[in-house]
Amino acid sequence: MVQERTVKNIGVIGCAAILPRVLIEPLKSIGHLQIHGISSRTRSKAESYAEQYGIPVVYDSYEALLASPDIDFIYILLCNDLHAEWIIRSIEAGKHVLVEKPLCLNGKEAVRIKAAYERAQGRVHVLEGLMVQHHPWQQAVKNLIDSREYGALQSISSAISFIPKESFQSNYRSFPERGGGSFYDLGCYWLQFLQAVVGLDNESFQGHSLFNGPNGADWTFEAELKLAGGAKASLTTSFEQAYKAAHTLHFEHAIVQMDDFFRANLGSLKVSFKVTDLRTNETSKVSFDPQSYYINQLNFFSDVIDGIMPNVSLDSSIERIVLQESIYQSAQQLV
Repeated sequence: MVQERTVKNIGVIGCAAILPRVLIEPLKSIGHLQIHGISSRTRSKAESYAEQYGIPVVYDSYEALLASPDIDFIYILLCNDLHAEWIIRSIEAGKHVLVEKPLCLNGKEAVRIKAAYERAQGRVHVLEGLMVQHHPWQQAVKNLIDSREYGALQSISSAISFIPKESFQSNYRSFPERGGGSFYDLGCYWLQFLQAVVGLDNESFQGHSLFNGPNGADWTFEAELKLAGGAKASLTTSFEQAYKAAHTLHFEHAIVQMDDFFRANLGSLKVSFKVTDLRTNETSKVSFDPQSYYINQLNFFSDVIDGIMPNVSLDSSIERIVLQESIYQSAQQLV
């Protein structure tokens, strides 16, 4: 007999365009989670979203939403530079927090978030919304590395890019001080992947960019890590290059290619990667049943709140934020 879950009410802070993808559509498949209320800087925008998506309550302010006893956890959908402030305020209000990536912009903000989290003494959970981590493909790649079935890992190259359908001229992505640019928008997926499959311990790193986007934002960014143990990891992020979300791993005796790891953010879809054995020249495919990153993420966080699953360590998010900031700064020093 399947145990009935207690319904949890979500409070949404911010009216981002991705709301339907990350919440509205996934919640149709999750009976024990629902959006109870929403708030925006302008009430009219929140009212428009509430009417369009059937959200019961519009709050006059973020503070009013946080104060509501009817809200079980907060989903923060704000610009990157506002994440730290409203994570901390949510924690102080005694609310669990799921925040869109990145957790925050720099080490100083991360220290403040961790301090607030520790003051809460385990009463709340905080999760950075990197949806790709809630899927078995990453563990499958890690198993290939750890097993040494194809020898030692030699390198990992990644590319994450897209050309915006609409201009980012008035978007926070065009303002470096607000966490804009391609590396802060997309590099977190690379760092999370590396962290999951090999760890982020490294001997050296370097970033490169012309910073020739709007207001000096990095429209294309290249990063390199020499990982502990000798393998190399490289990344290209770009708002100037055609869509790509790919990882290629070179082993002594194989090449592993994943050509579209973002696919499952569009719904319950199959994700797969190819393994080419260089000893036999044969290629095999590793596929996973259709599933949605966002459904997985919401179910995971609900399980964390209910004590069914341990949460992703906040320290792991902070480790990524600190390294990402350092790589970004290394690129700035070359300009």
